[in-house]
Amino acid sequence: MKKNIQYDLVVIGATGFTGKLVVEYLLKQYGAINKEFTWAIAGRNHEKLDALRKKFEQIDPLAKELNILTSNNHDIASLDKITSVSKLIITTVGPYLKYGKLLVESCVRNGTHYCDLTGEVPFIRESIDSFDLLAKDNKSRIIHSCGFDSIPSDIGVFFLQKFSISKYKVPCDEIKLYVRSTRGGLSGGTIDSMINISEYIKNRPKLGGLLGNPYALDPTLRPFKSSDKSSLRTIKWDEEMMFWTAPFIMSGINTRVVRRSNALLDFQYGNNFRYNEVSSFSKGLLGFMKSLYLLMGIGLVKIFLSYSFSSWVIRKFFLPSPGQGPSRKKREEGHFKLLLIGKIDGEKKVSVTITGDRDPGYAGTAKMLAEAALSLLLEEKNIPKSYGVLTPAAGFGDVIIDRLKNKGIIFKIDDIS
Repeated sequence: MKKNIQYDLVVIGATGFTGKLVVEYLLKQYGAINKEFTWAIAGRNHEKLDALRKKFEQIDPLAKELNILTSNNHDIASLDKITSVSKLIITTVGPYLKYGKLLVESCVRNGTHYCDLTGEVPFIRESIDSFDLLAKDNKSRIIHSCGFDSIPSDIGVFFLQKFSISKYKVPCDEIKLYVRSTRGGLSGGTIDSMINISEYIKNRPKLGGLLGNPYALDPTLRPFKSSDKSSLRTIKWDEEMMFWTAPFIMSGINTRVVRRSNALLDFQYGNNFRYNEVSSFSKGLLGFMKSLYLLMGIGLVKIFLSYSFSSWVIRKFFLPSPGQGPSRKKREEGHFKLLLIGKIDGEKKVSVTITGDRDPGYAGTAKMLAEAALSLLLEEKNIPKSYGVLTPAAGFGDVIIDRLKNKGIIFKIDDIS
Protein backbone atom coordinates (compact mmCIF):
# COMPACT_ATOMS: atom_id res chain seq x y z
CA MET A 1 0.00 0.00 0.00
CA LYS A 2 1.42 3.38 -1.01
CA LYS A 3 2.12 5.95 1.67
CA ASN A 4 1.51 9.69 1.49
CA ILE A 5 -1.59 9.40 -0.67
CA GLN A 6 -3.15 12.84 -1.13
CA TYR A 7 -5.61 12.10 -3.94
CA ASP A 8 -7.62 9.08 -4.92
CA LEU A 9 -8.03 10.39 -8.46
CA VAL A 10 -6.37 13.06 -10.60
CA VAL A 11 -7.67 14.15 -14.02
CA ILE A 12 -4.71 15.09 -16.24
CA GLY A 13 -5.66 17.14 -19.29
CA ALA A 14 -8.58 18.76 -17.47
CA THR A 15 -8.65 21.84 -19.74
CA GLY A 16 -8.80 19.83 -22.98
CA PHE A 17 -12.10 19.20 -24.72
CA THR A 18 -12.76 15.72 -23.30
CA GLY A 19 -10.99 16.50 -20.04
CA LYS A 20 -13.50 19.28 -19.35
CA LEU A 21 -16.35 16.84 -19.95
CA VAL A 22 -14.85 14.37 -17.46
CA VAL A 23 -14.46 17.10 -14.82
CA GLU A 24 -18.00 18.33 -15.46
CA TYR A 25 -19.36 14.80 -15.14
CA LEU A 26 -17.55 14.19 -11.84
CA LEU A 27 -18.78 17.49 -10.44
CA LYS A 28 -22.40 16.85 -11.43
CA GLN A 29 -22.50 13.24 -10.27
CA TYR A 30 -20.23 13.28 -7.22
CA GLY A 31 -19.31 16.87 -6.37
CA ALA A 32 -15.93 18.45 -5.78
CA ILE A 33 -16.02 17.23 -2.18
CA ASN A 34 -17.58 13.85 -1.43
CA LYS A 35 -17.26 10.99 1.05
CA GLU A 36 -16.25 8.37 -1.54
CA PHE A 37 -13.04 9.77 -3.04
CA THR A 38 -10.75 12.79 -3.13
CA TRP A 39 -9.73 14.24 -6.46
CA ALA A 40 -7.84 17.02 -8.22
CA ILE A 41 -7.32 18.46 -11.69
CA ALA A 42 -4.03 18.73 -13.53
CA GLY A 43 -2.50 20.12 -16.71
CA ARG A 44 0.27 22.30 -18.06
CA ASN A 45 -1.24 25.73 -17.43
CA HIS A 46 -2.21 26.77 -13.90
CA GLU A 47 -4.13 29.84 -15.10
CA LYS A 48 -6.31 27.79 -17.47
CA LEU A 49 -6.98 25.26 -14.72
CA ASP A 50 -7.96 28.03 -12.33
CA ALA A 51 -10.29 29.56 -14.94
CA LEU A 52 -11.89 26.14 -15.46
CA ARG A 53 -12.38 25.76 -11.73
CA LYS A 54 -14.08 29.17 -11.50
CA LYS A 55 -16.31 28.37 -14.47
CA PHE A 56 -17.45 25.11 -12.88
CA GLU A 57 -18.48 26.88 -9.66
CA GLN A 58 -21.78 27.31 -11.55
CA ILE A 59 -22.22 23.54 -11.32
CA ASP A 60 -20.81 23.08 -7.82
CA PRO A 61 -19.80 26.06 -5.65
CA LEU A 62 -17.22 23.80 -4.01
CA ALA A 63 -15.38 23.46 -7.32
CA LYS A 64 -13.15 26.24 -6.01
CA GLU A 65 -11.88 23.69 -3.44
CA LEU A 66 -10.48 21.39 -6.14
CA ASN A 67 -6.71 21.29 -5.94
CA ILE A 68 -4.75 22.24 -9.05
CA LEU A 69 -1.61 20.32 -10.02
CA THR A 70 0.69 21.24 -12.89
CA SER A 71 2.42 18.67 -15.06
CA ASN A 72 4.34 18.37 -18.28
CA ASN A 73 3.85 15.12 -20.17
CA HIS A 74 7.43 15.35 -21.48
CA ASP A 75 8.92 15.77 -17.98
CA ILE A 76 8.78 12.60 -15.90
CA ALA A 77 9.84 14.40 -12.73
CA SER A 78 6.74 16.61 -12.86
CA LEU A 79 4.60 13.52 -13.51
CA ASP A 80 6.19 11.63 -10.61
CA LYS A 81 5.18 14.45 -8.25
CA ILE A 82 1.56 13.67 -9.11
CA THR A 83 1.57 9.90 -9.57
CA SER A 84 3.53 9.29 -6.36
CA VAL A 85 0.75 10.87 -4.24
CA SER A 86 -2.24 9.52 -6.20
CA LYS A 87 -4.04 6.20 -6.34
CA LEU A 88 -5.30 6.61 -9.90
CA ILE A 89 -4.71 8.85 -12.90
CA ILE A 90 -7.24 9.64 -15.62
CA THR A 91 -5.61 11.13 -18.70
CA THR A 92 -7.32 12.60 -21.74
CA VAL A 93 -4.12 14.01 -23.23
CA GLY A 94 -3.63 12.66 -26.74
CA PRO A 95 -2.34 11.73 -29.17
CA TYR A 96 -1.02 9.20 -26.70
CA LEU A 97 1.90 8.26 -28.94
CA LYS A 98 3.11 11.82 -28.37
CA TYR A 99 2.04 12.46 -24.80
CA GLY A 100 1.32 9.15 -23.11
CA LYS A 101 4.43 7.03 -22.65
CA LEU A 102 6.14 8.90 -19.82
CA LEU A 103 2.90 9.13 -17.87
CA VAL A 104 2.35 5.36 -18.11
CA GLU A 105 5.96 4.82 -17.03
CA SER A 106 5.52 7.17 -14.06
CA CYS A 107 2.32 5.42 -12.97
CA VAL A 108 3.89 1.99 -13.24
CA ARG A 109 7.02 2.96 -11.30
CA ASN A 110 4.92 4.48 -8.53
CA GLY A 111 2.34 1.67 -8.33
CA THR A 112 -0.45 3.99 -9.49
CA HIS A 113 -3.50 2.87 -11.46
CA TYR A 114 -4.17 4.51 -14.84
CA CYS A 115 -7.10 4.91 -17.28
CA ASP A 116 -7.11 6.57 -20.68
CA LEU A 117 -9.12 6.92 -23.90
CA THR A 118 -6.58 5.79 -26.45
CA GLY A 119 -7.56 4.03 -29.65
CA GLU A 120 -3.93 3.96 -30.80
CA VAL A 121 -2.86 0.34 -31.37
CA PRO A 122 0.89 1.12 -31.62
CA PHE A 123 0.78 3.01 -28.31
CA ILE A 124 -0.94 0.15 -26.49
CA ARG A 125 1.50 -2.36 -28.01
CA GLU A 126 4.45 -0.28 -26.76
CA SER A 127 2.79 0.01 -23.35
CA ILE A 128 2.41 -3.78 -23.12
CA ASP A 129 5.99 -4.46 -24.22
CA SER A 130 7.57 -1.79 -22.01
CA PHE A 131 5.52 -1.83 -18.82
CA ASP A 132 3.38 -4.94 -18.36
CA LEU A 133 5.84 -6.91 -16.23
CA LEU A 134 6.77 -3.98 -13.97
CA ALA A 135 3.11 -3.02 -13.56
CA LYS A 136 2.39 -6.55 -12.34
CA ASP A 137 5.28 -6.37 -9.88
CA ASN A 138 4.15 -2.97 -8.56
CA LYS A 139 0.44 -3.95 -8.51
CA SER A 140 -0.50 -1.21 -10.92
CA ARG A 141 -3.48 -1.49 -13.25
CA ILE A 142 -2.89 0.22 -16.59
CA ILE A 143 -6.17 0.19 -18.50
CA HIS A 144 -6.28 1.71 -21.95
CA SER A 145 -9.32 2.38 -24.15
CA CYS A 146 -11.85 3.26 -21.44
CA GLY A 147 -14.24 5.27 -23.64
CA PHE A 148 -16.45 4.44 -26.61
CA ASP A 149 -13.26 2.73 -27.71
CA SER A 150 -13.55 0.10 -26.30
CA ILE A 151 -15.87 -0.28 -23.31
CA PRO A 152 -19.11 -1.10 -25.17
CA SER A 153 -17.34 -3.71 -27.30
CA ASP A 154 -15.11 -5.22 -24.62
CA ILE A 155 -17.57 -5.18 -21.73
CA GLY A 156 -20.45 -6.14 -24.05
CA VAL A 157 -18.61 -9.28 -25.16
CA PHE A 158 -17.61 -10.13 -21.57
CA PHE A 159 -21.23 -9.70 -20.43
CA LEU A 160 -22.60 -11.82 -23.29
CA GLN A 161 -20.06 -14.59 -22.75
CA LYS A 162 -20.72 -14.67 -19.01
CA PHE A 163 -24.42 -15.22 -19.75
CA SER A 164 -23.69 -17.86 -22.38
CA ILE A 165 -21.42 -19.82 -20.04
CA SER A 166 -24.03 -19.57 -17.28
CA LYS A 167 -26.91 -20.78 -19.46
CA TYR A 168 -25.30 -23.04 -22.06
CA LYS A 169 -22.17 -24.10 -20.14
CA VAL A 170 -20.02 -22.95 -23.07
CA PRO A 171 -19.06 -19.53 -24.46
CA CYS A 172 -20.22 -18.33 -27.85
CA ASP A 173 -17.62 -19.27 -30.45
CA GLU A 174 -18.56 -16.29 -32.60
CA ILE A 175 -19.80 -12.79 -31.78
CA LYS A 176 -20.49 -9.94 -34.18
CA LEU A 177 -21.21 -6.35 -33.19
CA TYR A 178 -23.57 -4.33 -35.36
CA VAL A 179 -23.57 -0.55 -34.97
CA ARG A 180 -27.29 0.15 -35.37
CA SER A 181 -27.20 3.92 -34.94
CA THR A 182 -24.94 6.69 -33.70
CA ARG A 183 -25.26 10.43 -33.59
CA GLY A 184 -22.52 12.80 -32.51
CA GLY A 185 -19.49 14.69 -33.72
CA LEU A 186 -15.71 14.48 -33.97
CA SER A 187 -13.24 16.45 -31.87
CA GLY A 188 -9.93 17.76 -33.06
CA GLY A 189 -8.13 15.37 -30.73
CA THR A 190 -9.59 12.32 -32.49
CA ILE A 191 -8.46 13.59 -35.90
CA ASP A 192 -5.02 14.42 -34.51
CA SER A 193 -4.67 10.86 -33.17
CA MET A 194 -5.62 9.34 -36.54
CA ILE A 195 -3.03 11.47 -38.34
CA ASN A 196 -0.38 10.75 -35.74
CA ILE A 197 -0.83 6.96 -36.02
CA SER A 198 -0.40 7.20 -39.78
CA GLU A 199 2.78 9.26 -39.45
CA TYR A 200 4.14 7.03 -36.66
CA ILE A 201 3.75 3.85 -38.73
CA LYS A 202 5.25 5.54 -41.81
CA ASN A 203 8.44 6.30 -39.91
CA ARG A 204 8.69 2.77 -38.49
CA PRO A 205 8.46 0.25 -41.33
CA LYS A 206 8.85 -2.69 -38.93
CA LEU A 207 5.44 -1.79 -37.47
CA GLY A 208 3.78 -1.88 -40.88
CA GLY A 209 2.10 -5.23 -40.20
CA LEU A 210 0.89 -4.28 -36.73
CA LEU A 211 -2.31 -2.55 -37.80
CA GLY A 212 -3.24 -5.49 -40.02
CA ASN A 213 -2.66 -8.14 -37.38
CA PRO A 214 -5.95 -9.08 -35.63
CA TYR A 215 -3.91 -10.20 -32.61
CA ALA A 216 -1.75 -7.06 -32.46
CA LEU A 217 -2.49 -6.58 -28.74
CA ASP A 218 -2.29 -10.16 -27.53
CA PRO A 219 0.20 -10.77 -24.68
CA THR A 220 2.43 -12.66 -27.12
CA LEU A 221 2.25 -11.12 -30.56
CA ARG A 222 0.98 -13.86 -32.87
CA PRO A 223 1.71 -14.07 -36.58
CA PHE A 224 -1.13 -13.28 -38.95
CA LYS A 225 -2.62 -16.79 -38.93
CA SER A 226 -6.09 -17.19 -37.56
CA SER A 227 -9.62 -18.36 -38.22
CA ASP A 228 -10.67 -14.80 -37.32
CA LYS A 229 -11.37 -12.57 -40.29
CA SER A 230 -9.95 -9.09 -40.71
CA SER A 231 -12.34 -6.16 -40.46
CA LEU A 232 -14.91 -5.63 -43.21
CA ARG A 233 -13.54 -3.36 -45.96
CA THR A 234 -16.51 -3.05 -48.31
CA ILE A 235 -20.32 -3.04 -48.42
CA LYS A 236 -21.98 -6.38 -47.76
CA TRP A 237 -25.55 -7.61 -47.46
CA ASP A 238 -26.02 -9.60 -44.24
CA GLU A 239 -28.51 -12.27 -45.28
CA GLU A 240 -29.07 -13.54 -41.76
CA MET A 241 -29.75 -10.18 -40.11
CA MET A 242 -31.26 -8.54 -43.22
CA PHE A 243 -28.95 -5.52 -42.86
CA TRP A 244 -26.68 -3.69 -45.25
CA THR A 245 -23.27 -3.61 -43.59
CA ALA A 246 -20.21 -1.41 -44.07
CA PRO A 247 -16.89 -0.93 -42.23
CA PHE A 248 -16.98 0.43 -38.69
CA ILE A 249 -14.09 2.84 -38.31
CA MET A 250 -13.45 1.87 -34.67
CA SER A 251 -13.31 -1.90 -35.31
CA GLY A 252 -9.54 -1.69 -35.82
CA ILE A 253 -9.02 -0.98 -32.12
CA ASN A 254 -12.09 -2.63 -30.57
CA THR A 255 -11.58 -6.08 -32.09
CA ARG A 256 -7.98 -6.19 -30.92
CA VAL A 257 -8.92 -5.14 -27.39
CA VAL A 258 -11.57 -7.89 -27.23
CA ARG A 259 -9.07 -10.50 -28.43
CA ARG A 260 -6.53 -9.35 -25.86
CA SER A 261 -9.20 -9.68 -23.19
CA ASN A 262 -9.80 -13.29 -24.21
CA ALA A 263 -6.08 -14.02 -23.86
CA LEU A 264 -5.80 -12.25 -20.49
CA LEU A 265 -8.86 -14.15 -19.24
CA ASP A 266 -7.13 -17.49 -19.98
CA PHE A 267 -9.14 -17.91 -23.19
CA GLN A 268 -12.45 -17.89 -21.37
CA TYR A 269 -14.10 -17.24 -24.76
CA GLY A 270 -12.35 -20.25 -26.32
CA ASN A 271 -9.17 -20.73 -28.36
CA ASN A 272 -11.01 -20.37 -31.66
CA PHE A 273 -13.24 -17.44 -30.67
CA ARG A 274 -14.13 -15.17 -33.59
CA TYR A 275 -15.14 -11.53 -33.26
CA ASN A 276 -15.92 -8.75 -35.70
CA GLU A 277 -17.68 -5.38 -35.89
CA VAL A 278 -19.61 -3.65 -38.67
CA SER A 279 -21.80 -0.61 -39.22
CA SER A 280 -25.31 -1.67 -40.23
CA PHE A 281 -28.22 -0.11 -42.09
CA SER A 282 -31.79 -1.09 -43.00
CA LYS A 283 -32.58 -3.07 -46.13
CA GLY A 284 -33.61 -1.32 -49.35
CA LEU A 285 -32.09 1.44 -51.44
CA LEU A 286 -31.81 3.93 -48.58
CA GLY A 287 -29.81 1.50 -46.45
CA PHE A 288 -27.55 0.68 -49.40
CA MET A 289 -26.93 4.36 -50.11
CA LYS A 290 -26.08 5.03 -46.45
CA SER A 291 -23.60 2.13 -46.53
CA LEU A 292 -22.04 3.45 -49.73
CA TYR A 293 -21.82 6.98 -48.34
CA LEU A 294 -20.06 5.70 -45.21
CA LEU A 295 -17.63 3.57 -47.21
CA MET A 296 -16.76 6.48 -49.50
CA GLY A 297 -16.31 8.82 -46.55
CA ILE A 298 -13.88 6.46 -44.79
CA GLY A 299 -11.98 5.92 -48.03
CA LEU A 300 -11.63 9.63 -48.74
CA VAL A 301 -10.45 10.38 -45.21
CA LYS A 302 -7.76 7.68 -45.47
CA ILE A 303 -6.60 8.97 -48.86
CA PHE A 304 -6.43 12.61 -47.78
CA LEU A 305 -4.69 11.82 -44.50
CA SER A 306 -2.01 9.80 -46.29
CA TYR A 307 -0.59 12.90 -48.02
CA SER A 308 1.03 15.74 -46.10
CA PHE A 309 -0.48 18.60 -48.08
CA SER A 310 -4.07 17.28 -48.22
CA SER A 311 -3.81 16.32 -44.54
CA TRP A 312 -2.78 19.90 -43.71
CA VAL A 313 -5.66 21.33 -45.79
CA ILE A 314 -8.23 19.12 -44.05
CA ARG A 315 -6.94 19.99 -40.60
CA LYS A 316 -6.66 23.69 -41.37
CA PHE A 317 -9.96 24.34 -43.10
CA PHE A 318 -12.41 21.49 -42.52
CA LEU A 319 -11.81 19.84 -39.17
CA PRO A 320 -11.91 21.06 -35.56
CA SER A 321 -8.58 21.85 -33.94
CA PRO A 322 -7.35 19.98 -30.86
CA GLY A 323 -9.35 21.32 -27.91
CA GLN A 324 -12.48 21.77 -30.01
CA GLY A 325 -15.41 19.44 -30.53
CA PRO A 326 -19.17 19.14 -30.94
CA SER A 327 -21.40 21.70 -29.21
CA ARG A 328 -23.29 20.92 -26.02
CA LYS A 329 -26.50 20.74 -28.07
CA LYS A 330 -25.00 18.15 -30.42
CA ARG A 331 -23.62 16.13 -27.53
CA GLU A 332 -26.93 16.10 -25.67
CA GLU A 333 -28.90 15.24 -28.82
CA GLY A 334 -26.48 12.45 -29.63
CA HIS A 335 -27.01 8.76 -28.93
CA PHE A 336 -25.76 5.31 -29.83
CA LYS A 337 -27.19 1.82 -30.15
CA LEU A 338 -25.10 -1.32 -30.61
CA LEU A 339 -26.20 -4.93 -31.03
CA LEU A 340 -23.97 -7.93 -30.30
CA ILE A 341 -25.09 -11.31 -31.62
CA GLY A 342 -23.53 -14.44 -30.12
CA LYS A 343 -23.54 -17.85 -31.81
CA ILE A 344 -22.70 -21.38 -30.75
CA ASP A 345 -21.96 -23.81 -33.60
CA GLY A 346 -23.40 -21.35 -36.10
CA GLU A 347 -26.72 -20.95 -34.28
CA LYS A 348 -27.78 -17.61 -32.79
CA LYS A 349 -28.13 -18.02 -29.04
CA VAL A 350 -27.95 -14.68 -27.26
CA SER A 351 -27.61 -10.97 -27.94
CA VAL A 352 -26.70 -7.85 -26.00
CA THR A 353 -28.10 -4.42 -26.81
CA ILE A 354 -26.10 -1.41 -25.63
CA THR A 355 -27.69 2.04 -25.70
CA GLY A 356 -26.42 5.47 -24.73
CA ASP A 357 -28.35 8.72 -24.35
CA ARG A 358 -25.54 11.08 -25.36
CA ASP A 359 -23.09 11.29 -28.26
CA PRO A 360 -20.74 8.30 -28.06
CA GLY A 361 -17.40 9.99 -28.62
CA TYR A 362 -17.51 12.74 -26.01
CA ALA A 363 -20.36 13.01 -23.49
CA GLY A 364 -20.80 9.22 -23.53
CA THR A 365 -17.06 8.65 -23.40
CA ALA A 366 -16.66 11.03 -20.44
CA LYS A 367 -19.18 8.95 -18.48
CA MET A 368 -17.44 5.71 -19.36
CA LEU A 369 -13.96 6.96 -18.52
CA ALA A 370 -15.03 8.41 -15.17
CA GLU A 371 -16.96 5.29 -14.15
CA ALA A 372 -14.11 3.05 -15.33
CA ALA A 373 -11.79 4.87 -12.96
CA LEU A 374 -14.31 4.70 -10.13
CA SER A 375 -14.76 0.98 -10.74
CA LEU A 376 -11.09 0.58 -9.86
CA LEU A 377 -11.21 2.95 -6.91
CA LEU A 378 -14.51 2.03 -5.27
CA GLU A 379 -15.13 -1.57 -6.33
CA GLU A 380 -11.83 -3.14 -5.27
CA LYS A 381 -13.61 -6.13 -3.70
CA ASN A 382 -15.58 -6.86 -6.86
CA ILE A 383 -13.04 -6.45 -9.66
CA PRO A 384 -10.50 -9.07 -10.80
CA LYS A 385 -7.29 -9.32 -8.81
CA SER A 386 -5.23 -8.66 -11.90
CA TYR A 387 -2.43 -6.20 -12.54
CA GLY A 388 -0.40 -5.11 -15.53
CA VAL A 389 -1.43 -3.57 -18.84
CA LEU A 390 -5.04 -4.71 -18.90
CA THR A 391 -8.20 -4.26 -20.93
CA PRO A 392 -11.53 -3.02 -19.51
CA ALA A 393 -12.89 -6.59 -19.34
CA ALA A 394 -9.76 -7.97 -17.69
CA GLY A 395 -9.43 -4.94 -15.39
CA PHE A 396 -12.90 -4.49 -13.97
CA GLY A 397 -15.17 -7.03 -15.67
CA ASP A 398 -18.86 -6.18 -15.77
CA VAL A 399 -18.74 -4.10 -12.55
CA ILE A 400 -18.96 -0.98 -14.70
CA ILE A 401 -22.34 -2.07 -16.12
CA ASP A 402 -24.05 -1.40 -12.79
CA ARG A 403 -22.24 1.91 -12.45
CA LEU A 404 -23.45 3.04 -15.88
CA LYS A 405 -27.02 1.76 -15.89
CA ASN A 406 -28.43 4.77 -14.03
CA LYS A 407 -26.19 7.14 -15.99
CA GLY A 408 -27.86 6.66 -19.38
CA ILE A 409 -25.72 3.80 -20.73
CA ILE A 410 -27.49 0.44 -20.58
CA PHE A 411 -26.34 -3.11 -21.38
CA LYS A 412 -29.28 -5.48 -21.89
CA ILE A 413 -29.17 -9.26 -22.45
CA ASP A 414 -31.66 -10.69 -24.97
CA ASP A 415 -31.94 -14.48 -24.84
CA ILE A 416 -32.89 -15.36 -28.42
CA SER A 417 -32.48 -19.14 -28.53
